[in-house]
Amino acid sequence: MTKKTDFDHYADEYNSLLKEQLSFFSSDNNYFAEYKVLQLKQILKTQPKTILDFGCGIGRSSFYLKQHFPNAQIYGCDLSEKSLSAASAAMPEGCFLSMSEIEKASFTFDLIFIAGVFHHIEPNQRPSTLKLIAQLSKNGTHVVAFEHNPFNPVTRHLVNTCPFDEDAVLLKPGELKNLFRLAGLKNITCHYTLFFPSSLKWLRFLEKYLRFLPIGGQYLVSGIV
Repeated sequence: MTKKTDFDHYADEYNSLLKEQLSFFSSDNNYFAEYKVLQLKQILKTQPKTILDFGCGIGRSSFYLKQHFPNAQIYGCDLSEKSLSAASAAMPEGCFLSMSEIEKASFTFDLIFIAGVFHHIEPNQRPSTLKLIAQLSKNGTHVVAFEHNPFNPVTRHLVNTCPFDEDAVLLKPGELKNLFRLAGLKNITCHYTLFFPSSLKWLRFLEKYLRFLPIGGQYLVSGIV
């Protein structure tokens, strides 16, 4: 049985572990957090007023969501109480909720952002997680999820050697797209991302021509409720 990662244990050292893990690609591990938000901006046609960072951890993505969507109210939720405390301390203007609080929430969001969460969820629990996400949505809510690309050997190596990925079960893009369909999402799209490290970010203009190639470090699936 796969050991379940306790992110309370890693909350204090998450950034330093991630920096060590990604040092081969970039001296600034924040590049990868901001990269996803920049990708998100490219596919959105409207400006969201409320954004939920689902599985926000210590708030790395939440910070860039606020930076690039300054008029939006940023919410975050996570299972790790210690991570939520770190996120709140780093970004006091955000609203960070426990999973029990978000499950009881009576409000919905314009955008739900999910970065590297589903590979930590046991496969038999993934449909119910998407069901919860659908419940937090309203008509027109955009749901965007980023996941590690299991077809990329470098990505697989990083996952296999990462301390907080000890419970990881990677998803193929087709599986995540099917989960979106089962949850009732429409206009589902998928493409590969993260082809270049920060040292080669000047080549990122080429990525729009490479999206169909399963060699990117990650992929994203997008849908609308």
